[in-house]
Amino acid sequence: MANEARKHHFVPKLLLRPWVQPNASNQNVLCGHYWNEWHGQMDKKSKGLDGFCSQLDLLTLKSHNLGRDAIERIFFGEVDTKGAIARDLLLQSGPQSLTGEQRCDFSRLLLSLDVRRPVIVEKLRNAGTKSYRATLDNDPEILAAMSDAGIEETPSSYYEQQTGASFEDIGVATIQRLVDNPKIGGQLINAHWYVKHLGKHDGSLVLADRPLIRIRGYDHPGGAWVLPLTPKAAFIAVNHPENLNRMQRVTPQRFAKQTNYSSANQAERFVFSIDDFHERWLGKYLAPTNQN
Repeated sequence: MANEARKHHFVPKLLLRPWVQPNASNQNVLCGHYWNEWHGQMDKKSKGLDGFCSQLDLLTLKSHNLGRDAIERIFFGEVDTKGAIARDLLLQSGPQSLTGEQRCDFSRLLLSLDVRRPVIVEKLRNAGTKSYRATLDNDPEILAAMSDAGIEETPSSYYEQQTGASFEDIGVATIQRLVDNPKIGGQLINAHWYVKHLGKHDGSLVLADRPLIRIRGYDHPGGAWVLPLTPKAAFIAVNHPENLNRMQRVTPQRFAKQTNYSSANQAERFVFSIDDFHERWLGKYLAPTNQN
């Protein structure tokens, strides 16, 4: 298929866009802070939305009747589009303004943020290949039947050759089932939702290239999900109503500080911010553990 999308975002642009600002040349850019291993110090990179959080052919399939980019273009295209609508409503009017379907849409967006991380996609791609190959290649009945037929190839290779299917593709396609996991998704949809807003003098939130913060297990009473939505607002979902009360009572300044530390602590490389102030403390979290 012509014009297949090959640059796949593992953090969708809709989440990155609120951290975009004009630079000295009046160009809209993201400021990504990172640890420069070559110089042994913090550094920053300023680029447009396409300059961060994407990987070439991350979700590309070997074949698909709707195009090799079907998962990125169609599946995640829908997840991101509907998730953005729900995000906008959350910011404007709060969780109570969402319909049940829109809560589901936003939950799918949250679940997608973990499973489309490059390290997870690679594990699914490899695990799927290894698992399906092992199942076919170690089945005594299949091996016996192929031997009787005089076929010398391994069952898995023969299957791929005859059907045109790819075990890698099967592994990558698992992502769709993980995003639509009814057990985890149902727990999240029915959790207590809240949007924490910061005031003018409460500082600002950073966003990591691994943006979703998860505390404890999805079904743990103390389980929580936190996602910065803008430099001045964050989504929160908690399982226990008392934790919701705590989130509502905590001062915006303290909330921002703790959320920022959590974001930086789990960043894979970049942390995005709109304030130079954050450069003062980010090195503590982004520097290698053996770096003093």
